[in-house]
Amino acid sequence: MKIKNLILLTSLFLAGSHAASPQSKTGNLPVFDISKKYPEKKIRLQDIADIEYVPLETTDDILLSDKAVLSYVSDKYILVHEPQRGDIFVFNRNGEIHSHFNHKGQSGWEYSWIGDAGTIFDEKNEEIYVCSQSVQVYSLSGDHKRTLKINTLHYGKKVFNLDDEALLVYDDVIVDPYSKSKPETNPYSLVSKKDGSTISVLDIHLSERYSTRFAEILENNRWRPTYIYYTCSMYYGHDFVIADISSDTLYLLTQNRKLTPLLTRKPSVHSSAEPRTIWATLLTTDKFILIGKIPLVFKRGGRIPVLMYEFETGETSEMSILDAEFDVRRWGPGNSPAMTKNMTAELIQAPSIIDAYKKKQLKGNVEKFAATLDEDDNPVVRIIKFGI
Repeated sequence: MKIKNLILLTSLFLAGSHAASPQSKTGNLPVFDISKKYPEKKIRLQDIADIEYVPLETTDDILLSDKAVLSYVSDKYILVHEPQRGDIFVFNRNGEIHSHFNHKGQSGWEYSWIGDAGTIFDEKNEEIYVCSQSVQVYSLSGDHKRTLKINTLHYGKKVFNLDDEALLVYDDVIVDPYSKSKPETNPYSLVSKKDGSTISVLDIHLSERYSTRFAEILENNRWRPTYIYYTCSMYYGHDFVIADISSDTLYLLTQNRKLTPLLTRKPSVHSSAEPRTIWATLLTTDKFILIGKIPLVFKRGGRIPVLMYEFETGETSEMSILDAEFDVRRWGPGNSPAMTKNMTAELIQAPSIIDAYKKKQLKGNVEKFAATLDEDDNPVVRIIKFGI
């Protein structure tokens, strides 16, 4: 089925799902055939997006490694953290440092390190959530405010900012071969920002669950996890697109807490031949969504096919997006930070910026800073705005 225009798409986004289960409303959804071979398209990133660069201030105290993670960008702030070192950096939108703190430690108000769930910026309440063995909540200057008993280091728990009062929490599948615990069949819940208590459980029931984590058995009853990186939930502005690998339906969760089916896939993930093919949301805009096709088997390297589904026409293509600024490399969104709709952002290391600038490949506002950028400077935030 094709969605004829963007107005219809918007009505899908806003449609309520009050008493009925979202799964009961999937009959008239667009069907995304994940097994089909689609025509390949190549397009330059710069032809579909505007580019803006924000150099981050560099001082003796403000030094970011190549492991730094960009987690939030708004019109006012930029949030970056260092997972192992435990540093939290808040920059103004122009890249000047606003605050910096590190509370790595073992006390009740500190964190051992920053887990995969990362950091969350609640700009309205001026709070930063650091996800570790608990979720520690700090002011922008690093003053501890409270602790939420949510262990995000336990079995890949993910935490996202939803609204003024709630966090969205996702419980991944337990892969410990010696654990007798069973995976949650309703793994998505809303949790209070005030005390960490459960507000509600989302009506996404997954009776059979799969995992991108694998247990490698070692000697002496030891084991270690290996995993395929994928994204089951992706920010769409202040809303979320949820494409769980164990579900045949892709959902939109809005800030007013309405859960609406958006797309459905075929063949079913439950009927797929081994290895199963799962989907991962990579980027959502008002015009299109990028979905990765991933075989559910651990292997190193290899190219992941990326499909673009266009909401207005219903067309699907296998998409190669080329980045003309950095030696025409194939571009794909990584761990996109929380930010405004139709945008994503990434950190580009200073040497790459300098090299591309010398080759006259950069677009946007680079003339203001690139000529004075040093190879040892902090990375530059590249903001990509779609919809031009």
